[in-house]
Amino acid sequence: MMKIEVRNGAVTIEGYVNVTERLSKPIRDVRGNFLEKVQSGAFNSALQRNNNVELRFNHRRKLGDQQDGSLELREDSIGLYAKAIVSDAEVVQLAENRQLKGWSFGFRKLEDEWDKQENMPEVRTLKAIDVSEVSILSVNPAYIATSINVRADEGEDLLECRSNETATGALEYDIEERKSDDKEETSNQKYHDILKELNA
Repeated sequence: MMKIEVRNGAVTIEGYVNVTERLSKPIRDVRGNFLEKVQSGAFNSALQRNNNVELRFNHRRKLGDQQDGSLELREDSIGLYAKAIVSDAEVVQLAENRQLKGWSFGFRKLEDEWDKQENMPEVRTLKAIDVSEVSILSVNPAYIATSINVRADEGEDLLECRSNETATGALEYDIEERKSDDKEETSNQKYHDILKELNA
């Protein structure tokens, strides 16, 4: 889920980067297809280890970080919640054109657990991770919750990226031209209805 507001030359983007304890759609790597979920509490621990997660655009260009105030992150009962304030001209233009697609996050695995079941894809539970960055996406991944594996410097762990499977189907735009208080109320209600569904 992303709620996107454009005001005074800046865009505010908020929503859930990942819903914990929810299985992903199939992800493929050298092992074959598997499903994945992030254990509740893993993001909270990650944010305690790293209090300056970067905000990036499509996992490439840095837009800011937690310490400069452009990115707020917290884990709650639903998952990893983010709020970003961006004045980058390209991102603002894409928001105005309704071309932002969702969230993604980059991480390194510290501890995981694989559950094998006969005639079923393996299930990977990420129990402890280091989160290095959260990205705003302007492109859809090849398929939702795909793995974008980037090999780090030699000797380092594998850096992995995951897109939010709920974000691409739940975008709520709030552009400057809208003035009506009634529309504001409707927009907020849609946002809270989606959060209620995620929490169900």
